[in-house]
Amino acid sequence: MEIKQVVIHELIKHSGTTTISTKPAGKLLNFDSPLVNELVVELNKLYGTKGNNAIYGTFSRKDVTNELPGYTDQYLKNESDDQFLSLSVRCMAELAREAGAQQSATGGYIVFARYKEQHDFLLIAMIKDKQGLQVNNDLEPVGITAIDLSKIHQAARINLNLYDKVSGSEENPGDDEAKTYLSFVSPRTNHDVSGYFIKALDCSDGIPAAKATQIAFATVDAFCQSSQDLKPLRAKVKDSLIVYLKTCLQNKEPATLSGIEHAIRQVVPANKHALVEGFSEFANNEEHQLPEAFGVNGAKLKTYTRIISKTNDWELSFQRKALGINEDSELRYDKDRGLLTIRCSDDLKKQIEDELK
Repeated sequence: MEIKQVVIHELIKHSGTTTISTKPAGKLLNFDSPLVNELVVELNKLYGTKGNNAIYGTFSRKDVTNELPGYTDQYLKNESDDQFLSLSVRCMAELAREAGAQQSATGGYIVFARYKEQHDFLLIAMIKDKQGLQVNNDLEPVGITAIDLSKIHQAARINLNLYDKVSGSEENPGDDEAKTYLSFVSPRTNHDVSGYFIKALDCSDGIPAAKATQIAFATVDAFCQSSQDLKPLRAKVKDSLIVYLKTCLQNKEPATLSGIEHAIRQVVPANKHALVEGFSEFANNEEHQLPEAFGVNGAKLKTYTRIISKTNDWELSFQRKALGINEDSELRYDKDRGLLTIRCSDDLKKQIEDELK
């Protein structure tokens, strides 16, 4: 990991009051410090893990009074230490404004970190437990005893590689690709009081139901293909996922990562259940970005279900999305002639040719 810039500020507020203040740091931290390095590594490692899953989206840019997106753009034009410190102080002002309007909100240490691992990230994380993170009067870490999921009260992270790609393109901001660069996490026990953090950082859940439904199938298939033991079960796992998503749609309930994991387990032998343990982290990472919870799109789900027909001599079963009327369709339907033409795979061609011989 390459750490570029880090600073810690303090947000001071007690639950049940609207009185709030901030204690900003006067300078950035020395990222060569072992404690600073450990802090950023631990926060990155715990971000988006099971029980602390990320919601992927974008800046909403709907509240004209929230200038954080603009401050971020300014910083990325001149990525100096001064600009980073200025961005963090301005962000603290947004946090103080929103937290002051919510009595149940409380303060904590706010860590701002710019670093590069697989991607270039800007992380903003709130740490509540002052025993887990100990700082001196200059807001420099002097001790890190135990940072676990419960200590990350809430956090947001911007994938700057994607953000630069989206903001620098002329694509429609509503396109699917434009809805992936920002993510937000909060422990489930803290969802009720995390609203001000989301609002202050202008986070917006930006993955529509149709896209999330599509991601679910692609992610589950990739997960099965990542394991030699799960690969032979891909078809059964997919059918189980379809049943689960249909149930969610019928009950008007969101699909969840835990629900999908349970659907996978239902068709995986008990002695191989350990292989499913890492599904949540696999699905919710930067590569796949499957939300912790999402609405199921009925039209998109239908494309993954099968059309089945059989006679005494043959049986046909295929996904609806394989059907088309164009020459390049895997299964081409000719309405006028009442014919279905199948584009044969090499394996099917061989079986047919061997039989005809």
